Amino acid sequence: MTFIASIKRFTILTILLGLIGACADTADYVNENPHQVGGALFGGAVGVTAGTAIGGAAAEGGLAGAGIIAGLALAPYLSRRDVVFFDKAIDKAAVAPPGEPVAWNNPNTGTTGKITRLNDVDIEAGLTCRGLRSEMTAGSETTVEDLIVCRDESTPWYIESGYLVERRPAN
Repeated sequence: MTFIASIKRFTILTILLGLIGACADTADYVNENPHQVGGALFGGAVGVTAGTAIGGAAAEGGLAGAGIIAGLALAPYLSRRDVVFFDKAIDKAAVAPPGEPVAWNNPNTGTTGKITRLNDVDIEAGLTCRGLRSEMTAGSETTVEDLIVCRDESTPWYIESGYLVERRPAN
């Protein structure tokens, strides 16, 4: 085995051990905060997708980990009880005329929001994708996020990607 091959194996082993350690910490977090897992999984999926596009196992692992961390950081503003209302609003906004907001609220938590269809997005043949802007107020904070939602003929709308535009105190 050459010196370069040894370095590559050491690097891969180090990354894998780091990910295994992170998984243990993540498992503890998920058990303590099960209502905040959706954002983490979404962030991880975005990270894996980006890692695949960049190429290489190290990039995939690193970006997936970064995506999970970002997802855990963003998850608190949308509770598990709000997701049902948010998802229904996405379904309506995705088929609404561009520029027409779809309002939603969860009377149980007081969270309110509106989702506005922006433009169609061309990502992949066979998929219908649309840009949406979500503005949501939960407690004393308003969050604005740009989303891309997609579906094919046999699936419901799903969030392909999301970008946090801003967080500000609620009016």
